[in-house]
Amino acid sequence: MSTVAMGQNGPRQVKGKLELKQLSNDSAFAWFYTGVNKYDVNANMVNYIKTNKEKIKLVALVNTADEASRKLLPEFYKVMILASVPEENIQMYGVDNSGNSGSEAADGYKVKKVPTILVLQNGKEEGRITAGSSGSVEENLAQILMKMNAKRKD
Repeated sequence: MSTVAMGQNGPRQVKGKLELKQLSNDSAFAWFYTGVNKYDVNANMVNYIKTNKEKIKLVALVNTADEASRKLLPEFYKVMILASVPEENIQMYGVDNSGNSGSEAADGYKVKKVPTILVLQNGKEEGRITAGSSGSVEENLAQILMKMNAKRKD
């Protein structure tokens, strides 16, 4: 993993694979801890995600120096924690201002806008959640899961 510092006192930008413990334990990412604690979730949506959590893998591409990422990422992780989504089902990558993560796997998703959370099932993309999505993280994820479940019933 490589870290790129942005300005002397500006937000720190991390490029490459990111780990939850890194965001939780580094004072440079205090915004993450604060955001997780202050976000109120829709419990019904979280419960739906919890009952479907084994069906999905999630890939989050974020810019730790970007305001939209600093809002969406803590919200996403609070939902993941409350829905008991296993940590191994979540991959997170930091990208720079040009959208490059330094990881071939992450860059292969061809994400044009960050933050973006990809919802995958059996290696196939089923949906995306971005900062511009209407509704909350848990509403968007629950909608993607409902569509996936409806497809299986056809």
